[in-house]
Amino acid sequence: MNDQERQDYRQKYHQQKEHGVPFFPDILFKDAVVSFVVFIVLIGLAYFVGAPLEDRANPGDASYTPRPEWYFLFLFQLLKYFPGNLEVIGVFILPTLAVALLVLLPWLDRSPRRYPIARPVVTGVTAFGVLAVVGLTLLSVAEAPPPAQTSTGDTTAALYASNCAACHGPSIEVEPGANLHEIIAFGRHEGMPAWSSDLTTDQIDALAGFILSPAGSRLFTQECGSCHEAPELVAGDPVLLKDSLALGSDFEPHAGLDVPVWHESLAPEERTALLNFLAAPDGQRLFATNCSSCHGRAVAFSGDRRALESIIREGGLHLDMPSWRERLSPEEIDILTAYVVDPELPEGRPLFQQYCAACHGARVPAAATPSQAREIISSGGPHQTMPVWGDILTPEQIEALTAYALEAGEGAPVELGAELFATNCATCHGDFGEGGANPTRPGDVIAPISSAEYLKTRDDSTLRAIIAQGQPNFGMSPFGTAYGGPLDDPDIDAIVAFLRSWELSPPVELPPEVATTPIAVSGAEIYADVCAQCHGPIGEGGLAVALSDSAFQERNTDEDLYNSINLGHDATAMIGWGEILSADQIRELVAFIRQLGGVQVATTPSGAVSFRNDVFPILQANCGGCHGTIGGWDASTYDRVINSGSHGPAVVPGNVDASLLADKLLGTHTQGTIMPPGGALPFEEIETILNWIAAGAPNN
Repeated sequence: MNDQERQDYRQKYHQQKEHGVPFFPDILFKDAVVSFVVFIVLIGLAYFVGAPLEDRANPGDASYTPRPEWYFLFLFQLLKYFPGNLEVIGVFILPTLAVALLVLLPWLDRSPRRYPIARPVVTGVTAFGVLAVVGLTLLSVAEAPPPAQTSTGDTTAALYASNCAACHGPSIEVEPGANLHEIIAFGRHEGMPAWSSDLTTDQIDALAGFILSPAGSRLFTQECGSCHEAPELVAGDPVLLKDSLALGSDFEPHAGLDVPVWHESLAPEERTALLNFLAAPDGQRLFATNCSSCHGRAVAFSGDRRALESIIREGGLHLDMPSWRERLSPEEIDILTAYVVDPELPEGRPLFQQYCAACHGARVPAAATPSQAREIISSGGPHQTMPVWGDILTPEQIEALTAYALEAGEGAPVELGAELFATNCATCHGDFGEGGANPTRPGDVIAPISSAEYLKTRDDSTLRAIIAQGQPNFGMSPFGTAYGGPLDDPDIDAIVAFLRSWELSPPVELPPEVATTPIAVSGAEIYADVCAQCHGPIGEGGLAVALSDSAFQERNTDEDLYNSINLGHDATAMIGWGEILSADQIRELVAFIRQLGGVQVATTPSGAVSFRNDVFPILQANCGGCHGTIGGWDASTYDRVINSGSHGPAVVPGNVDASLLADKLLGTHTQGTIMPPGGALPFEEIETILNWIAAGAPNN
């Protein structure tokens, strides 16, 4: 721009300034445009970014530290300089004066000058106000307390202090065998109220755990309380509780979380105390946690309660074996020695069955070397090791465990009912009667049978009739012997007794939320859903005929199998599936049953299987209790699953037929028994492991 252009511009500027610009419509139009742009920006921010909302206000949350939004922090800080009765100055007077000053500003400042330096008073006051707001905001941020870490302490201890300590003092002596949950819930002595109306079932379980293991409650608050509340975990699945402590961050619910390595950070006695608190002294849970991996569902014991309690308490080398040197010839001892070292040798099995199985059952004891095995067999004496439970469990827990073990060994109705329910009913109704997707009716959901509402509205005769006669229109076969089923009247009474045991503390209250999908076309999946509960996971039989039996396969043509599935058998518990399954599904099922005759099931992968997430949890839950503590094959790590064992390759990656683990799970082994000893795993779990082996047994 040259001098002439500059002069022309200034002259034009002065002329327009003298003439002025009308407020309407010029200035008002510009303001409207700017306001519209700001409005559009706000809408865009609200839609694409959103407002950072916190959780809904909770007056009961004493740990929450309220803080205003950033644009109010200067007022929040200002209140600190006007404490007590002076706060009205910071809250009302000063803000009111500031707003009034802005309102009066056009009358107070009538200077025609536009440059800030030429208006020192207004510029100074404004700069002071801006600096004050910025400074107070920064001070508020700098002096802000850290995020609320207020600890409410041990909430279960507080629950005890507020409800129990006034009468019982700091601790309670519990009588042996007492059912603490029932005592707390319903009251069991003069002056003690029934707390079931004031406390939830979970809170009562937490109190029972605290009373019997205060140290465990403290450890729970210290190790778990930052993520969990005690009622979430008490009385939970004992196997999962043990796995969560043993696996740490490898436990699936802990994946991605920075959790401690508890088996290193906690001493064994601390882990025991914590598990005791969570498990509480329920005999059935304690048995499942500590005993079932070796003893199965029950212990056969002919002595009295005192003798069994002494065995449990003292543990150690608790079984005496006779010296076989005087009873067996050297050749027989050599055969037994070789069989103990290698149970696949057929010569030793008859001798083991004759002389050893009465105590050892199907479980062949392990020995490191032939010389060690020969010495043990020849000399006899105490040699079977059991943990010293008196050093691990509380006296109350030992009492509860003893009582349950005796009842379970005698086949008491509730315990017998629990076993019969698990065998005959849990496939459809769930382990705790929680219900779920109906495997026999696509799109249908089985409602809970363990809810308070269900148990209140069905009397015992109704429950017996449902079990005995079935409900064929819902896909439930009759189970009573009078209707072709496998259960006699005492068995049905035991199941009813087991169902009634849920009334004290119903496991569920609401119908399950499940995604219902049609029954798959795959014959293997249909078999697992609707056939395995009676015919066995691999067709080995059980409640019904063995489908894998060669005589059965030869006796029945494909048409015979199709008609049996389609029409059912009137004289048996098998219903006609023709109204539930399509013709294609029945044909797929027939083809799969034919495969069972060759005992070749699921040898090809049906999707990516993860060792850590899918296979390892199955091995830990069903094998880790013994394999990993008694020598031989070890299920504790991937390398040991693949490489350990003294009886041939446990896992041959990519080759199911050559893998001993697959043989043991399928029951196709030539020596020993199926694994686990208590019975075959569910079909889905066997299939998962076989698919993993067939995919090359990856460490994924």
